[in-house]
Amino acid sequence: MSVSRTPLTPGAQVAGWTVSLPPTPPEERRRIAFVVHKFPPESVGGTEIYTWGLARELAQAGHEIHIFYPAPDLLPGDERILREGVHLWRIPLPADRIHEDPVRQYWHTFRDASFEAHFQTFLAEIQPDVVHFQHVQGVSARLIELAQDYPQIVTLHDYWYFCANSQLIRPDHTPCNGPSAGCMNCVDCATERADLSWMRSIRPLVAVPFVYRNRYLRKVTESVDLFVAPSAFLRDQYVRHGFPPERIVVLENGLDDSKLAQRATIPLPEPPAHPHFGFLGSLAWQKGVHILIEAFNRLGDNASLTIYGSEQTFPAYVEELKALARHPNIRFAGLLQPQQVGAALRQIDCLVVPSLWYENSPLVIQEAFGVGTPVVASRLGALAEKVEEGRTGRLFAAGNVDALAGVLAEIAAAPESLRAMSRMIRPAPVMAEHAARLLEMYAHVSQTGPVA
Repeated sequence: MSVSRTPLTPGAQVAGWTVSLPPTPPEERRRIAFVVHKFPPESVGGTEIYTWGLARELAQAGHEIHIFYPAPDLLPGDERILREGVHLWRIPLPADRIHEDPVRQYWHTFRDASFEAHFQTFLAEIQPDVVHFQHVQGVSARLIELAQDYPQIVTLHDYWYFCANSQLIRPDHTPCNGPSAGCMNCVDCATERADLSWMRSIRPLVAVPFVYRNRYLRKVTESVDLFVAPSAFLRDQYVRHGFPPERIVVLENGLDDSKLAQRATIPLPEPPAHPHFGFLGSLAWQKGVHILIEAFNRLGDNASLTIYGSEQTFPAYVEELKALARHPNIRFAGLLQPQQVGAALRQIDCLVVPSLWYENSPLVIQEAFGVGTPVVASRLGALAEKVEEGRTGRLFAAGNVDALAGVLAEIAAAPESLRAMSRMIRPAPVMAEHAARLLEMYAHVSQTGPVA
């Protein structure tokens, strides 16, 4: 394959390529196995959408792509299907996994003997040239160990390999610095989330499984040839928690620009005023939507806010949001279909990402920049790395309603600033560019061989 090549330097930022992914000559085609914890259409989170976009890009270039993942409610004969040139290996998710007790649920976040057995069959039949793990939460971390005879790459989509809730955020909505000595703070976090606060009286005993989990994950990942971090912030967090810096490369996720070009199948409602601010994402408390609504309530009627997101996932939180919304120009517009995302982002004048947790590399920011829409975001985690203050958007102190209200008011008073910022936006690499870089990494780890 003829592409511009750059040195594979761990920790180096990779972005801004101008390269297409041409058809791959037969002698250079690879058999690539992806492992992911969920997959579209049953699940449409950022990791799942990214994995599907990457798989299609590589398959279109001539590579043989196989994706291993659990799926609920499978009918007999539906375990293996071919979708858009990609081989999907769907492993039945047992019905009793949906409503497990906290102990079994905790164990199954990183170990599952049934999935491990299925994976051994998968590897024996596929014999992949490289195994690319996207996520193994809820599948089994031992899959990494079982694939140690093959070249391996792990993409770090969040903090799961050292944080049991994967998001480094406490139940009181404040960021966490990671496990303390003995994981005592992990006990407090988990028991609060599971409504098992009585277990804190035996905190040292409850901490043992958390210590085991983190040591186990650290052990099984020793065979990984290369880790990919979509942000420098996330890479730094993993290095701080003992992961090898020489094996972690920063590579921004690829942007599926073809999706952004699609027209909305259902006309989007016109905003009642401009500038038109928007939120697109999960209506979950860690996304900080309540902060955005409280801040927007303080604006005059010369601006509007549209909130896109499913109201069924966390209905109690959505009810709280609607009760908070006192401004007449706040609208809840429901869940967007993938083909509507580009149209929605083009319609809004500014995207707001008010997250309370250490976001890694939000797909929605890439998509907004892909259509030239500026972003207002929390000055937290990798968000400050993605949004340049005053150039491609604005930043504010995470969780600070006054600070966000001030930024929104400044933009509403001088909306021409959005046009100036739009001209400064540099979109993320498109998926073809991203896939080309990953193919170089696959070749690199295939040549060097599995880590001893």
